[in-house]
Amino acid sequence: MKSMHAKSIINDELIALNPGDTLEKALRAMDEFKVEHLPVAAEGRYLGLVAEQHLLDKEGEAVFLTNVQLMPLMVAPGQHFLEVVDVLCEADVSVVPVVEEGMLLGCTDRAHLWRAFHNSLTPFSEGSILTLEMPWKDYSLAQVSHRVESEGVKILQVLVSDGHQPENAEVALRLSTRNIEGLIDGLRRHGYEVRAFYRAEEYAEEMKNRMAAFRRYMNI
Repeated sequence: MKSMHAKSIINDELIALNPGDTLEKALRAMDEFKVEHLPVAAEGRYLGLVAEQHLLDKEGEAVFLTNVQLMPLMVAPGQHFLEVVDVLCEADVSVVPVVEEGMLLGCTDRAHLWRAFHNSLTPFSEGSILTLEMPWKDYSLAQVSHRVESEGVKILQVLVSDGHQPENAEVALRLSTRNIEGLIDGLRRHGYEVRAFYRAEEYAEEMKNRMAAFRRYMNI
């Protein structure tokens, strides 16, 4: 399993515009990167997302981006890529900025999200996926493994990354069995926060539905 949070699918090639940039420069950048939106930031602080259509509407009356409407659209670095897909489709944008505490970390676009979809198609038909979240100061893979295996469940794969909050760790476990109700109860009794769990077929169905929606958005 690969990390599938927003910060892991940032496209480092995409640039941020400066509020003092001209409309002409912004339109050239969008044409170069084949997108219809780009983030605007001042000294790293995120100001908003500008749309090509807003630039075209202002041609002839506004020279700089300071006079153009910006969209307050963003995701947090710890959000799952499926949530990023939802934002992209619902807002009908080509780029989604990733922002932490007001600072722009970067942004992802349709191509990067499409690749994330393909990377997420885990080739297994049995077992389950369980996601835990805990403070980094309390994180111990040895303790997590002991607790899981004490319930008679084997860990097949593990991914550790930042959680929804930067001070938290998120631990995604691919497990050997579909029957994890007892394990979930046991983990909760020992203070673990269970954020999500999927049986293999449920995960595959969820991915299938999300991919179908994304394909409609991409017109492919």
